[in-house]
Amino acid sequence: MGFFKNIFKRKKEDPDQRLRELLEDYELPSFPNSVMKVLEMLRDPDAPLKDISRLIEADPGMHVTVLKTVNSAAFGLSRKIGNIQHAISLLGKNRLESIILPIAVKNAVPKIELYCLNQQDFWKISAKRACLAKAIAGILHPTSQAECFTAGLLQDMAVPVLLHIKEKKYCMTLEMWNEDTGSSLEKLERQTFGLDHQGVGALMAEKWQFPTDLLEAILHHHNTDDSRTSVPKAVTAVSQIRYSQELADGVCDEAMLTVLEETLDISPSATEKILEKANMEANEFYSIFTS
Repeated sequence: MGFFKNIFKRKKEDPDQRLRELLEDYELPSFPNSVMKVLEMLRDPDAPLKDISRLIEADPGMHVTVLKTVNSAAFGLSRKIGNIQHAISLLGKNRLESIILPIAVKNAVPKIELYCLNQQDFWKISAKRACLAKAIAGILHPTSQAECFTAGLLQDMAVPVLLHIKEKKYCMTLEMWNEDTGSSLEKLERQTFGLDHQGVGALMAEKWQFPTDLLEAILHHHNTDDSRTSVPKAVTAVSQIRYSQELADGVCDEAMLTVLEETLDISPSATEKILEKANMEANEFYSIFTS
């Protein structure tokens, strides 16, 4: 990974400082104290569920989004969850954390409105990656479906930051990647900027205290042929999905279909069913996540 190979060898270095050095003094926002407190308690095995529930319920936006998300088709629960304590007891603390982290990330990254990509299309395509990663994981490694969903959703969380800072120059890089299916986004980024969205995303994950497995998935999500990483195949597979207006609009699913066909050894009819289900879940999740 070139320059980024040594990013995490210097554990004592402040990720904020590294981000400022790499990103022209850009100051990445911290998560709100309320979010950090919820995450802290979710990671505490002794924290009472009722106390965690009260904290989440005290934040109306978080409360509503969490409940809508756990009751969406993407989670596939057989019965409706009516309150946060029920959600924690049924899903577990780790799964609830995987819902709250993306909410916090969405609110922290810059809002982008550029000719090559806007806020809505970025999250639409991220939602498609997430739901497709979950579907692939369901066949290849079922116990990691929740983790693959979150990693698929957040693997490109550095892209809005890079677009915010580099603007048209980064748009040109994205367009080159979109147009040349044999190209590598991270290689184009390193050639142009001396950094890539995997490494920047991993520094963001370190600043925001992501779980190690999720940080690693962000750092290595394009490394499809690297046996040294433990990133699930479902996560690296969906990283091939490029940014296009057609995909965001839902009128062209060839990219997703190609990923499925290349990843799974199953019949075309089964592939189409998986794609249809992933698209349905992605559309519902996007509407909840961005409301």
